[in-house]
Amino acid sequence: MRLLDVITARINQIILIFTLIVLGTAFYFVYSLNLSYAQKETVQSLDTTLLLARNLLEEEEQHALSLSLLLSQNKSFLETFFEHNRKDSFFIIRQKIKSLEKLQGYRYEVQVHDQNLHTYLRSWDFNIAGVPLASFRKGLVMVKAQCKPLVSIEVGKRLNIKAISPILKEGEFQGSIEVIEDFEHLREKLADQGYALFVLLDKKYLSIATSLNNHPELSEKYLLVNTVYDQDSFLALTNTNLADLGSYGYLTQGQFSFGYFSIKNFENEKLGYILIGIKNSISLSKRAYHESEIVEQNDSGVIIR
Repeated sequence: MRLLDVITARINQIILIFTLIVLGTAFYFVYSLNLSYAQKETVQSLDTTLLLARNLLEEEEQHALSLSLLLSQNKSFLETFFEHNRKDSFFIIRQKIKSLEKLQGYRYEVQVHDQNLHTYLRSWDFNIAGVPLASFRKGLVMVKAQCKPLVSIEVGKRLNIKAISPILKEGEFQGSIEVIEDFEHLREKLADQGYALFVLLDKKYLSIATSLNNHPELSEKYLLVNTVYDQDSFLALTNTNLADLGSYGYLTQGQFSFGYFSIKNFENEKLGYILIGIKNSISLSKRAYHESEIVEQNDSGVIIR
């Protein structure tokens, strides 16, 4: 009987071990499936977010372009501009900005350039005039050469959206007017959806974008452009290697996942990146890169990037 008891106990042990192995394997596959599903769900969420960010960015550019065209054809402004009356031009521009900001909720600045591409007027500082811009503002040179509006993300003293429209008289170039928008309105729209926005500029442009010299750095290559941002996801980014980003893709750090796409100027030069952060509990197991470039020229000749 004792031998039978021993054999029975051994069989029970084998059955128990086998059962534990089967359960462990089942739990592993269930966990793997859940992990894979969570990863796919995160990627889909990031794809949706990046598409939303691109569409919102395009809306911002179109808005800036519309205002630039509107101001370049405003009769009251043109009268004062052609009369070289800076004081009245400044007053009209300021009034237009104030009324449109109140009506639309956008914050923007306006710069007017003369025929030689020198600063004629800045909405934020009446005393600044005569600053030569052609050497580092290629967009202005292009608008003068082609007498067509241009909207793009461009590096100046800062990185922002710039929409430039020519000021014409009898078909001849007399100057240009530029509407400048930062990324704050875009950040607010994304924040309303629960997303964090980070606009990165390659530090090689700091010789031009001098007003960004004291902005926070991200890795050895980039600095943060926007001054308002989510602290927790920013901390995650500071611990992330951003040196080998592709044109478009995803990355994770801790509890945050980020989707990104590169931003370029109208000459197709890469300036930096837009990153959109979301909080999650699952890290992606890989990075995914998709090369993507969007350049469009519509029938009116307006160049949009």
